[in-house]
Amino acid sequence: MAAAIAQQGAAQHAKVEFLARQTSVKPSSDVQLGVHFMLEKGWHIYWINPGDSGQPPSFQWHLPPGFSAGEIQWPFPERLQPSKELVDYGYRGEVLLPLTIHTSSSINNSASVEFRAEAKWLVCREVCIPEQTTLHLTLPVSSATSADQQHAHLFEQANKLIPKPLPSAWKASFTPTKDELILTIRAGKPITQAEFFPLEPGQIDNPALQKVQALPSGAKITMKKSDLLLKPISTLRGVLVIPASPAYRIEAPARQPIQ
Repeated sequence: MAAAIAQQGAAQHAKVEFLARQTSVKPSSDVQLGVHFMLEKGWHIYWINPGDSGQPPSFQWHLPPGFSAGEIQWPFPERLQPSKELVDYGYRGEVLLPLTIHTSSSINNSASVEFRAEAKWLVCREVCIPEQTTLHLTLPVSSATSADQQHAHLFEQANKLIPKPLPSAWKASFTPTKDELILTIRAGKPITQAEFFPLEPGQIDNPALQKVQALPSGAKITMKKSDLLLKPISTLRGVLVIPASPAYRIEAPARQPIQ
């Protein structure tokens, strides 16, 4: 059986677990791991772009020889507004941050493998507190593997929240003006509600209202520029969240500025 032990360390406002989607590791096959945060009520952690304050969780992976870690797959965040002047992007309640581990054939003769992660995060309510812990996970090595039913629902739920590639028939572009960034989505159908979360900080004024204008074939989302944006953007990258729809990754090239 898989053994998963989370050392809580100095964590006071979050319980953190290191989980595997599979019951064992098959040599030369990928395995999906995840760091599961369960947050005390009223507290939150941050997305990859934290917004106006904070910082995202960071991890240092210690893996068996020949193994390598992919990037964290970030579920789309929610908008958190600690004050009129500030908006943050993050997670409340609980969130699983999954990643893929690429394994090696060199473990063929091993009975088990150990994964270790040094995790650091900032957890906030009225104040922000840096917390950290060391996580351990040991999995047996097997020529056949299956889903760990104890944790499968957590990975399935996280997968639903991870932004998908924009459908091939959809198109995205944006137009910069003096004070605004206007994101245009062509989807072949009207979009009446949407919110854009930029991947890069300092591009939009996070507290400013995003104005969504439905078009017969999509939508225009007008966002106020950040005062910190001093250089032109060639590509606007981020996540488009539409109610009752998957979230989508956006890479919108710039169009000619409006004079």
